[in-house]
Amino acid sequence: MKFSSIGLSLLSLFTSAIAAHSAQWLAHSLDRFEARFLDTQPYQLSNESIKLIGYKTVHIPPTDRAHYATHAGDLDASAFYDPHAGTLRIYFPVASALLHHDAAVIEANDLGELDVTSAAVAGDAAVLGRKQTPHVTGVAGNDVRDGVIYLAPANQPHHARTHYGTVYVYDFGAKILHSHSHSHDDGEHGFTKRDGKASCMKNHGGRINCSNRFGIHNGRCARRSDVCVDYNGFWTDCRKGGSRWRNFPGSDCFTALQRGHCWNEVM
Repeated sequence: MKFSSIGLSLLSLFTSAIAAHSAQWLAHSLDRFEARFLDTQPYQLSNESIKLIGYKTVHIPPTDRAHYATHAGDLDASAFYDPHAGTLRIYFPVASALLHHDAAVIEANDLGELDVTSAAVAGDAAVLGRKQTPHVTGVAGNDVRDGVIYLAPANQPHHARTHYGTVYVYDFGAKILHSHSHSHDDGEHGFTKRDGKASCMKNHGGRINCSNRFGIHNGRCARRSDVCVDYNGFWTDCRKGGSRWRNFPGSDCFTALQRGHCWNEVM
């Protein structure tokens, strides 16, 4: 019994040490990754301007994690793979975001920059939503009224950093990948919204996929207009019903997300 207790204590210490090491690795790796991501953005305002970036998380199943661990180097500067948690973070500018500042509502530009002179947002820095446009119309998970797509609830910053001015970083939840080998009345694919229905094509004005709406055609597979092209990625087999986790990174839908077109498609 005494040996068993000592063994359990050692196992507990070993497990705690591994967890602490993983947490330290993640914090350090994410700090460097986010700095590099910011360096890739073609910002237009001064270095002191406030910038907004966000990410969505894809949970990779155990059966595909070995592939990601081997091929993570193929991912571009907007995607971060955590081998310990088996998650893929996809970063993007929070384009056209609306926030409270002093007594007004201000709007970020297409790169997620705020043209304000203060060093921080005068308020809680929560993203309220974005304006409706012909290209981004909102989904049922949003509160859409008076030409504004409101998040429900508003999204508070996950953390802030100082890199060319103040940067607010937002966690926009999980990105759910669906196979969608058959069409649906509400549009193919996408991001699961709060009631569990697909919403990707709905967010871009109806039955128009993000490839055509934003002129994103990454090639690798034949062009299609009847579905969301979320499968022509770096490792694609060009099958719409193929491996969702291998086909998505680098696809047209992936590019639309990393450019900031889809962050209002909430969970």
